Amino acid sequence: MTCEERLRAEDMGDYFRVACDSRDLNYDKFVVNGEVTTMADEAYTSHNTSRLDVAGTVEKIKTAEYVQLALEGREYEAVQ
Repeated sequence: MTCEERLRAEDMGDYFRVACDSRDLNYDKFVVNGEVTTMADEAYTSHNTSRLDVAGTVEKIKTAEYVQLALEGREYEAVQ
């Protein structure tokens, strides 16, 4: 994720959902009217997050509802 994407990202627990960029590109309100500061001080990358080993990856996958149901022998019914 870039810094800009991080501003409009929603943490879904197992992943981030990033909304589309719907700015009007009216730069005057930022350049002429003042300086904009944000809380997104750095991009979210593989270099600044924890990396999972194989066992950690397996445990993370097991947290998904559809995987838990499959392990129990039940079917997953997606909400539409």
